[in-house]
Amino acid sequence: MRPVRTMVALSAAVLTLGPGRVGAASAADSTNTSAITAMSILPSDGAADVVIAVSGPVTVQDFTVPTPHRIVLDIAGAHLAPLARAYDRIPRAGITNIRLSQYDKDVVRIVFDMDAPHGYTVAQDDSTIRVSVQSTEEFAAWHSAGTPAVAARTPAKAEATVVSEGQLDRDSSIASKAEAPIAPAATTPRPILFQQASQQARITVTYQDAEIRDVLAAFAAFSGRTIVVGKDVKGTVTAEIKDQPWDVALKSILEAQGLAASEEASGIIAIDSYDNILKKQSSEPLSTQMVNINYVSASSMVDVVKGLLSRDCAPGASGQGAADATQSGCLVRGNVVADSSTNSLLLTEVSSRMADLLQYVRQLDVRTPQVALKAKVISVSRTQIEQLGMSYDLGSSAAYFNTLLPRSRPGQETSTDDKEARVTLGGDALAGVANAGRKYKQGSALNLLFSTSLGNFTLTSFLDALKEHDLSDIQAEPSIVTLDNRQARILVGQETPVRVIDAGSASQIGQPARANVQFKETGIILTVTPHITNNRQIRMQIEAEQSELRVVGGDLGFFIDKRNAKTQLLVRDGETAIIGGLTQTQIVKNKSGIPILGELPLLGRLFSQVDDREEKKDLLIMITPTIIDEGQPVRPPGGSQK
Repeated sequence: MRPVRTMVALSAAVLTLGPGRVGAASAADSTNTSAITAMSILPSDGAADVVIAVSGPVTVQDFTVPTPHRIVLDIAGAHLAPLARAYDRIPRAGITNIRLSQYDKDVVRIVFDMDAPHGYTVAQDDSTIRVSVQSTEEFAAWHSAGTPAVAARTPAKAEATVVSEGQLDRDSSIASKAEAPIAPAATTPRPILFQQASQQARITVTYQDAEIRDVLAAFAAFSGRTIVVGKDVKGTVTAEIKDQPWDVALKSILEAQGLAASEEASGIIAIDSYDNILKKQSSEPLSTQMVNINYVSASSMVDVVKGLLSRDCAPGASGQGAADATQSGCLVRGNVVADSSTNSLLLTEVSSRMADLLQYVRQLDVRTPQVALKAKVISVSRTQIEQLGMSYDLGSSAAYFNTLLPRSRPGQETSTDDKEARVTLGGDALAGVANAGRKYKQGSALNLLFSTSLGNFTLTSFLDALKEHDLSDIQAEPSIVTLDNRQARILVGQETPVRVIDAGSASQIGQPARANVQFKETGIILTVTPHITNNRQIRMQIEAEQSELRVVGGDLGFFIDKRNAKTQLLVRDGETAIIGGLTQTQIVKNKSGIPILGELPLLGRLFSQVDDREEKKDLLIMITPTIIDEGQPVRPPGGSQK
């Protein structure tokens, strides 16, 4: 094992020489070639510009490779300098990844992985190579060194780097004939919204059983910051850090050692153990500060902020929040009070944690994006009715009881009130064939009557026919604007008062029960809760209902026909989501007639009555969510400017 002193001395020497000399040492064999020093992807008008910074004259050749689609640049007369940041693999203008390699000793190959074929152009000047990829997509710019590559006309001053002897040996062997991407083989894309990466200088360093105080001294010299170490800080560090921001690397080392760092208002970084920090906070005086809340309700933030307050806990106690602090043996020192009149918070906390608490409050008090929901509800009801009935009446004046064709008594006029059945005994009398009520007499579109004499009898036939089509089309186009993660509810229908009997209200026998009135909502009810994702897509939780109140009478009074659908889906901004399938079909067939005769093929319809009824109800809901950016006016449906 190499002595730790040698490594620390080497780190100090590197810091003294500066990053420019370290870069020169690692590229001593490439003094006669230009260097690829930086790279940026910038949005442009109808294109995305990939700007590659070079330190001298080079020759560029480009070609494409299909399946998968790639754009390849071979830059002759150049060597690859270590870039501060590899591509984050977030798709931009169809570019899903960028790979760089030293293809030959004086040829650098850059490969752009594309999601589809894209048109592109290549332009070159003394200090940059610009590849313009045709695309209308909007995206956030990316830079390999935290600054645009167009500013790097000469070998830019590299960010300070602390290296070990072995690292210098590994960096010197970069050339390879095979195409070897320097980006990691598998990285997780980091979201570009709602997250800020550290912009501090990046560091590469290896420690083997180094004293923690020496490590902290090296970080202080590298960052140029003042670091104060507590008296109980001790131990050794074994770590290998590659191309990480120095503050991120320092935080990881401290967490592995059970230490914490706090930055004071003066900029001094204090490092101590958790126990000492808690003891210091327990003796600190409290301070109160008022914070104005802009976008959210101050009262809704009280419970969240209370969980972040510092607590004094007894040995062995573990309080997870303000709510259970008393039960767990912890005492919350500070307090949070909301003032509804000014929508502000009054924070009481120890001075050392007040800055962190204010930062949390500012992160919670953000402008919530709005979503405009435009819905179109279509309800279609179709009814088809077909009725056909044949009825017969056969009788004579000596016998009558038929209801189809009432007959009068002999010598009297016809009376609808006197229908007493009468049959003459001892005579040839016959009455009643298909003696039933004419079911389809009322409302039939066709009524035919045929009568003939058969000896002393009269035969009368009745034909009732109806064919009906009903179509009901109800359309509604409601629009509503709601905040992100807030529920929006649309009702197209009515509220019906329903009388409800409270049987338990009768405390004495004979005392009438008390009745209450409840309002039942029926119709088309649409409930939507939108959520905007980091890539500006919209996840919606949707519940659609179509209901109808029906009267049944009696003790029940009402019942509700209901069709309900509940789902979650993901759509793009301005894309329309369609909810269908709420279709109900009801088919009713009724047939009555003379036995045996009504079952005869073809002829059976002459001795029967047929009723066919088909009802079909369709409900179609279309929802179009649109994100309303800050400053964008909310326009009425249809995009009217009035």
